[in-house]
Amino acid sequence: MASLLDVAGGIFGELGYHAATTNAIAAGAKVSPATLYQFFPDKEAIANALVARYAVDLAKEERAADTQKLASASLEEAIRQVTGVVIEFHRRHPAFRTLYAEAPLSKDTAEQKRLLVQTFIDIVSKMLSIRNPKLDRQDALWSAEIVHTALIGFLPALAGRKTSDRSRMIDALNQMLARYLESVLKPPKR
Repeated sequence: MASLLDVAGGIFGELGYHAATTNAIAAGAKVSPATLYQFFPDKEAIANALVARYAVDLAKEERAADTQKLASASLEEAIRQVTGVVIEFHRRHPAFRTLYAEAPLSKDTAEQKRLLVQTFIDIVSKMLSIRNPKLDRQDALWSAEIVHTALIGFLPALAGRKTSDRSRMIDALNQMLARYLESVLKPPKR
């Protein structure tokens, strides 16, 4: 089943959710459509299984971040590390962004997607709270959500770019996020 999902990921990444077919996935996996249907009743089920797998894998990579080390690194380096995990994951798994945006998700898969987003937000907000213990928890969570939203907004623009353009765009994203977070972390002037 894992190899079927690997092939499906390649096809969804290349064609998009709507253009991909179960026949194309079966052909790519060198199995009959009947064999594919033994594991998955339809394309939607394949997409849900793939998104669930990606969500678990990316959350595991995100949780590997040491928030204490992130908090002691320069702000720009810390941002580079947390965004880098997501950017690199999406580069390795182009189907994830496509399915994340296009595929109809089951309630369970949508919940896994929500938990993935929350994992990222929790890591960034914890890093912010360590950097400035006086920062209100809700402000830290809000700021982390802004970072996530900006990052997700950049991902489609990164897809398909040549390496030098990708690098410049990633640098600009990280600089922008660091400047935003600098203002969040400054104690208010009285």
